[in-house]
Amino acid sequence: MTAKHSAAKTNSYAQQLEQLKNKESHLLKEVGDQWQTPTPLFWGINAKFGPFVHDVFTDGHNSKCPNFYTAEDNALVQDWTKDFAGGVGFANPPYSRPCLDDDNQAITGMRNIIAKAMAEREKGAKFVFAIKCAPSEVWWPEHADHVCFVRGRISFDLPTWFIPANEKQEASSAGFGMAIVVFDKNWTGERMSYISRDALVKQGQMLLDMIESTAKSQGYTSSSIENRPDNSKKGERIASSQIDIEEQISRHEKQTVNEPEQTAETIKSKFVWPNEVFDIVEKAFELHPDKISNYRQRTLCEQTNKMRLDGDSADDILTELTAMLAKCEPIGEVA
Repeated sequence: MTAKHSAAKTNSYAQQLEQLKNKESHLLKEVGDQWQTPTPLFWGINAKFGPFVHDVFTDGHNSKCPNFYTAEDNALVQDWTKDFAGGVGFANPPYSRPCLDDDNQAITGMRNIIAKAMAEREKGAKFVFAIKCAPSEVWWPEHADHVCFVRGRISFDLPTWFIPANEKQEASSAGFGMAIVVFDKNWTGERMSYISRDALVKQGQMLLDMIESTAKSQGYTSSSIENRPDNSKKGERIASSQIDIEEQISRHEKQTVNEPEQTAETIKSKFVWPNEVFDIVEKAFELHPDKISNYRQRTLCEQTNKMRLDGDSADDILTELTAMLAKCEPIGEVA
């Protein structure tokens, strides 16, 4: 992941945040505007309104996107239109009281943030905010291009650096109402819509499961600061090991250059699809037993999973797969 400015000038807001992160323990009331978007929820929003390329407000460690601004960068003085480069930005903005950086430029405050958003929108930037559903607030973005109200209260996550000072420091599950706000002056859809929180989270979790399964099937590994040595102290920050992704890809390519023809079982073990996907594909091949091949099985699994994510029923998916196989040539005589 890449921050906007690695040598950005610091400011009092960023310094206070860094001091808070480095404390030995924390109280819930200290979290302030550092609550994080739940990962499955983010991926659900990303699936519907993304793909997102830039996280506008982060603490430097909680970005959901490949590129991001930190408190040191001060997102409100950056050129979003240029930095997003035609992509879509994402923001879970801070709700703290207005604060100025050392150059007397606003760094927080929802009125300042929405004003910046509208200015960047006029320049052509496209971005999506996940904000508290509060139409009565003076900062409410009534001139946004689309507002999607989320049915169901949202509970946000504690930051990864939060170390509870005692057993009472547990996040409440009460949550609050949320709206997904789209800023895009070329938006041609409806002005308002509604979506279920559970639907967003479900779709997001499905995408996360697919990503994890694909990574495992390709032999890639993941690293986390939660992977600590047994002798580390509680709260001690352990640097994540550097993963050489290029080396892993190279190793994988060398292994597959002379890869033998795979059986249906090896495909099933290597390409980790949900059982529901395999069940539908197997039913399709039962109707066309003379058209089974490894390539077609992979193709139908991909199509099934895509339609499943789009909300198509199992019957509709089976009909689609059957039609696809009907156009294929038989592989050979069936034993």
